[in-house]
Amino acid sequence: MQISTWGASDVGRTRKVNEDTYLMVPDLGLVAVADGMGGFQRGDVASQLACGVIRESMLGHRELIERYRNKPSAANRDAVRAAIETAVQRACEEVHQAASDIAGEGGRMGCTMDVLVVINTTAFIAHVGDGRIYLLRGSEAHQLTEDHSLVQQQLREGLISAEEARRARFKNVITRALGVFPSVLVDMLQFELDRGDRLLLCTDGLYRYVGLREVGFSLSNEVGEDTVSQLVDLANQRGGRDNITVVLCAADVDSTSEIVAPTRQRMETLRKVDLFQYCTYRELIRVCALTEEREAKAGTLLFREGDPGGECFVVEAGRVAIEKEGTRLALIERAGYFGEMSFIEQPKRSADALVLEDSMLLVIRRDRFLQLMKQDSDLAVKLMWQLLSRMSQLVRSTTQKLVEEAGTLGDVDSSAS
Repeated sequence: MQISTWGASDVGRTRKVNEDTYLMVPDLGLVAVADGMGGFQRGDVASQLACGVIRESMLGHRELIERYRNKPSAANRDAVRAAIETAVQRACEEVHQAASDIAGEGGRMGCTMDVLVVINTTAFIAHVGDGRIYLLRGSEAHQLTEDHSLVQQQLREGLISAEEARRARFKNVITRALGVFPSVLVDMLQFELDRGDRLLLCTDGLYRYVGLREVGFSLSNEVGEDTVSQLVDLANQRGGRDNITVVLCAADVDSTSEIVAPTRQRMETLRKVDLFQYCTYRELIRVCALTEEREAKAGTLLFREGDPGGECFVVEAGRVAIEKEGTRLALIERAGYFGEMSFIEQPKRSADALVLEDSMLLVIRRDRFLQLMKQDSDLAVKLMWQLLSRMSQLVRSTTQKLVEEAGTLGDVDSSAS
């Protein structure tokens, strides 16, 4: 995957000091954006120091990055992810220590931090604060990060409406930042890039003036240095009351490369699955990262009745029949799924699963699903609620059939008598 990057930062129209800092290290596939916290001492120092530590730390992991580039195994991927999170934690610790050194005991400095590392087709994201990372994929723009702000927390907990959030007076109050404490909770996300994907990292000085749709429109055209300059200029034209920083990354596959990441097709399949209908695009990306594609030829028996169940299957292409003792119970086609009971327990399969035509399946293992549930409580609630709803529908359907069969048997008995 070839990644082109462009960045721009501007002090804005009202601030005297630019407390934003951005970082680009192309040979590592590394970019980062930090925003010094207003109201704290030396936010500019905090953001510069944090970006410097991230750069130094990731340069120290160059061998690990090359190892993943040459052998993209799950173990190497997890090691890269851990290295990025460690770099962010180290930056947090050093900013915290610098606050005491510069401002004395009790002094505070802080900054937000958004980090993107691209290796081959894999993108790794680390996020702290209210900076944002957007993804343009196809014709749609998506926000991949969730603001660590008081307003967003109140919105998520249902304490305020979306309209009240837009009109809130204290939008700049954030709940996480580097340096306020010696360590911080870091949001991590990894996913596969597709050809033509665009990623935009920015501070709140941009997105408070330029909405998601406008960002998507800007990124949907030919992109380059002018794109980031135009976005910065637009934020300034609309007020520019804060520092404005933008870093743009464009992904493409070299014409001689055979690397193809069919992520878009996989994501489109998952978006049509009713189990995931209430998930945000960011949450779907996390689910997509769990899936394994598996080809199955016509006539393949995926499992037999009585086999232990540890996987859920989503049909990406093709058809699968669920049968019991020669009777067809269900026909599963694209975006249909089966085996979801393995998410709740590990029962023995209650029927056979027979592939009727050459198919492509997305497989989610029980252990990986449960690990994701532990990491993301909001996503866990959504998915478990949908599973319970499906179980409830199955119980009602089964009960109705039993009632109808009982009524039929009663009619037969009456006729016989």
